[in-house]
Amino acid sequence: MGKISNNMKIHWIGQVGGLVGISSRGNAYWRSLAETVRNPRSQAQTEHRALFAFVSTLIRYIGPIYKDGYKHYNTRKTQRSNFYHQLYTEAVTGDIASGFTLDYTKVLIARGNLTPCHTIAASVAPSTQTATISWSDNTGVGEASATDKLMYVLYNATKQTSVYASNAATRAEETYSFTYPADWAGDTAYLYVAWSSGSSESDSKMLGIYSV
Repeated sequence: MGKISNNMKIHWIGQVGGLVGISSRGNAYWRSLAETVRNPRSQAQTEHRALFAFVSTLIRYIGPIYKDGYKHYNTRKTQRSNFYHQLYTEAVTGDIASGFTLDYTKVLIARGNLTPCHTIAASVAPSTQTATISWSDNTGVGEASATDKLMYVLYNATKQTSVYASNAATRAEETYSFTYPADWAGDTAYLYVAWSSGSSESDSKMLGIYSV
C-alpha cells in the first residue's frame, strides 16, 4: 500500500480502475486490487466476516463514547480499531455455528494508565429514571487529579441503545446523577465508567447490571 504525498493532486476514496483509495487518520493511501482471491468463502474467512459484523454492530449500539475513551491509547491505530480489538480479543466468545456472545463484564469503553477511583458505586431509581454515581475523591494517588472528568455510558442491552457523556463531573465532586429515557422501564442496562485528564484516560469499569 502506498501513501499519497501531500503535494500530489490525486486524492480519492473508493475504486478507480485497478486501484483502491482509502483515508486513515488524515492520510490518504492507495493500493492495487488483488488479481485473484483464493477461496473467499473459506471457513476462516466466513468466521472472521461474521465476527467482524457482530463486533461492529455492538460498537454502533454502545455508542461513540469509545472515541474519547481510546483517544490517547495506542495512537498508531484509530479509536474504533482499538475498541474493536478489545472486544474481539477479550469480550466476545463463541463461533459462527453456536453464535457469538458478548461478556459485558469484560467490555472496556476506555483504556489507559490514568488512576481510576477505586471506591465507586452507582444506584438506579426507576421511578424517576435516574442513575447516580458516587465515589471517593482520591486526588494525589498515582496520576489522579481533582479536575479529572468522569466518563460514563449506560447501555440498554434490551433496546440496544445508550446514554453517555465524556465530561460529566470532576473527581473532586464525588457524585453525579443523570436521567435515561422513560421507555427503558423494565429493560436491562449495563453501566460503565472511566476517567479522563485531557491527556490520558483510565481503564473503564463496569459498575453493575440494572433493571431500569
